Amino acid sequence: MNDMPDGPRLVTRRTQRTARYAVLGVPVESAQCIWFVLHGYGQLATRFIRKFAGAIPANTCVVAPEALSRFYAEMPRVDGGHLQRVGATWMTREAREDDIADTLSWLDLVYRDVTSQASPAVRVGVLGFSQGVATATRWIASGAVRPTAFVAWAGRPAHDVPDALLAAALANAVVTFACGDADEFLNAQQQRDVVDMLQRVQPHATMASFSGGHQLDGPLLSSLLTLP
Repeated sequence: MNDMPDGPRLVTRRTQRTARYAVLGVPVESAQCIWFVLHGYGQLATRFIRKFAGAIPANTCVVAPEALSRFYAEMPRVDGGHLQRVGATWMTREAREDDIADTLSWLDLVYRDVTSQASPAVRVGVLGFSQGVATATRWIASGAVRPTAFVAWAGRPAHDVPDALLAAALANAVVTFACGDADEFLNAQQQRDVVDMLQRVQPHATMASFSGGHQLDGPLLSSLLTLP
């Protein structure tokens, strides 16, 4: 009689790893406002945060955590050219719940690390771009951060976050959905749907648009980074 299993057994274990975040603007110690900004799919923290250059208010520090899973952003090529561009992703559908838990732990660590160096009176904002919007809403709903302002830029809130949790976390926050009028991933109806989602949890949520596609816009970004 053969007692061997028919297929492989998958064993899951937690492990430590090294992660990183990028910082731009005034030093954390002297900042009156800190923005935690979460990049989109296939981006890296250093590339993403460069888009904020020139748009950061004088009293503000911007912190961009990088997602834990990096990958080569192009298909393999014989000449090795695919090795030139690296991106990162917050999660995939594979081991999804593990990725979400690891990401939330990582963002909590970044938050503690940064705010421990800041004034107790510092104001905090959270901005998510594209895929980073879903991650941002999961993080906010988890309770670790209570932002003064939240910007969902060209992305949808996570569908698995209970409205009640997000509503409690954003009860006193200025909430804005920002998107280009020619965004290739969100048409006009989908943009209205996102606004409706946000207004379910924060009735005063508003929309800010600009002329352009799936990208950040400097002038609009500058206005949204100015915390009340």
